[in-house]
Amino acid sequence: MCRSMRLLIAAVALATCCFAFERANALSSSELMESCQAVSGSSPVRGGASLDIPEAGLPCWYYMSALQNMAVLVDTHGRRLLGLCPPPDSTVLDFVRVFVRAGRVGSDDADNAVAAALPGLARAFPCR
Repeated sequence: MCRSMRLLIAAVALATCCFAFERANALSSSELMESCQAVSGSSPVRGGASLDIPEAGLPCWYYMSALQNMAVLVDTHGRRLLGLCPPPDSTVLDFVRVFVRAGRVGSDDADNAVAAALPGLARAFPCR
């Protein structure tokens, strides 16, 4: 499956299933980055089993959770649809931190959060 088709599938899936806002707005890459920066500094709650995520970080958390869930989807030939192969023990917080470290990739993708997030995640979680 071509890269543009994977991006389209990801964008449609994220836009339709992940956000329950008053109106359907796509998250821009800068909004996603701002939200993820709020999450990346989150510290574990007592016991370390959960995180205290600020409200500003919730859009990022939902977005990266959806990407993590979609990362395991494969086509009929067994190839990962998003081109991501994270380790089985990877967490949503791993996805968030990779995105924040990678920063925004390319000014042409300023309004496309998926196009901004996938390259860094693909570098961090390559398929072999």
